[in-house]
Amino acid sequence: MQPAPWSRFHPERIEEAARRIAGVVEKTPLVRFDCGDERVALWLKLENRQVIGAFKARGAWNQVAQLTDAEREGGVVCTSSGNHGKALAWAAQRLGVRATIVMPKNAYANKIAACREFGAEVVLSETRLAAEEECDRRVKAGATLVHPYDAERTLLGAGTVGLEVADAMPDVELVLIPVGGGGLASGVSLALRDRLGTRPKVFGVEPRGAATLTRGLAAGAPVTIAIESAIQGLTPPYSGRHNIEVCRATLDGVLLVDDADVFLAQRRLVAFGETVEPAGSAACAALFAGKVPEALLAGRSRANPLRAVAIVSGGNPDPEQIARVRAEVASAQS
Repeated sequence: MQPAPWSRFHPERIEEAARRIAGVVEKTPLVRFDCGDERVALWLKLENRQVIGAFKARGAWNQVAQLTDAEREGGVVCTSSGNHGKALAWAAQRLGVRATIVMPKNAYANKIAACREFGAEVVLSETRLAAEEECDRRVKAGATLVHPYDAERTLLGAGTVGLEVADAMPDVELVLIPVGGGGLASGVSLALRDRLGTRPKVFGVEPRGAATLTRGLAAGAPVTIAIESAIQGLTPPYSGRHNIEVCRATLDGVLLVDDADVFLAQRRLVAFGETVEPAGSAACAALFAGKVPEALLAGRSRANPLRAVAIVSGGNPDPEQIARVRAEVASAQS
């Protein structure tokens, strides 16, 4: 019998990561949500309720907790538009490690402030290239790079989300995962394949204007593209090499959504009572906007719905943006 194509990525290490983060990171709830299509029974995996407001806490803790004494002494560094930086700053502070977060100048002000509140040094950068060059300088000076997605320990930590979905809903038939660099998609899909095999359909969801995983899967390697999406958190210029390799073995495909679809999904989740950022709403956007392949819905009904999970990956929106969304929701409900 041939081994499963994903077995070479050591999915058993996700269970090791789950034990490592236990008691530090939350097991977030699965909550039923009426998506408006009786053919689908949808649950939301609410990582926006995670300890730092995003799934990134899982990978950051899994990384920092495994540093050697020499690495701890040298400190850690990363580039981030927000949630990974916040997570790394949080994990580093709790474990007594110095952290430097290199962020774009246009990052949400609340995310910049959060990194500083957790004790990290924040360096603001004009461009992505300048941010990566700053990280390189820090690494050469002795810091350890904690990549936001293209690192085994990061994706294994993110994969613990998939273990929780599989344990709570072993009969799940469809899982939708938001995609930025691919860390969450690779980790979750790897965990699901290891636990549930090929029965559930597993799709990544990324902005049409930042289709880096789509391009990377087609090429078999990272492809740097010009970003034409405004969904912060889902717009790195390329997907990670390791993430692409895993996703080629584990994903059923990648669904593309427009920015407008993502903002509409955020509004529906806010109306439901959740604090969620646009990036965290992308997986739901694929379902709400009709991007799920119709073949998966064939023959489904209220009596026999497709059992689906959408991962809500983050809840750290820009305060001004979320205030506008809440005002729109309140106006529509009045």
